[in-house]
Amino acid sequence: MLRPEDARFITEAITPLAAPLHEALEQGRLNADDHYDRHEMTGRRFLKGRTDLTRDHALAHLLRQDLAGWSPSRRGSGRIHLSRNAMSIRLLHRSPFGDSVPPPGKNRARINYYRNPVPDLIGVEASQLLAVWDVDEKGEVVIRVVRPTRSFKAGAVSTSDYDLLLPRSAEDLSKLEFISSDEEIDLGFLFEDDETQEGTGEGSA
Repeated sequence: MLRPEDARFITEAITPLAAPLHEALEQGRLNADDHYDRHEMTGRRFLKGRTDLTRDHALAHLLRQDLAGWSPSRRGSGRIHLSRNAMSIRLLHRSPFGDSVPPPGKNRARINYYRNPVPDLIGVEASQLLAVWDVDEKGEVVIRVVRPTRSFKAGAVSTSDYDLLLPRSAEDLSKLEFISSDEEIDLGFLFEDDETQEGTGEGSA
């Protein structure tokens, strides 16, 4: 069970990322849409490209920012992986495919990333978080931060002991209160791993 103080620790750690992540993805999406629309590259066949270009622009934006100790990894084909001290967070795009969360696959590093230990054993300082982003019906970027608790096979449902819809500002994030629960959280949304194709609705990234 994640205690309120554990949730507060994680929330305080990711607070500096609230505004920069939203700004990076919003600017990246605008840049990607401008490029694809200007060249009349529309339709479903270009959706993955829009998402990839959005992520590349977002990463470039983050590399220019002061993230209060958080550092984007400069390795790996545009993937956005941030770390500060022992804590890390991977930014993933929500997947529209299927009706369950894709498994981490057979890659041992990904499997281990999904297996956060029980907080009572070593605390949450080394939490391995996922930040899943999407664009809502109003066209606004939405980011959900979760702390997965175990690996799982295809067709199973992922669980988390921390699930937070990331506010758009540090000020809004500081106002949140946390109530502990003995039940893990079933994640009712999809996210891609390194082997899953990204995509969104037509005309967005």
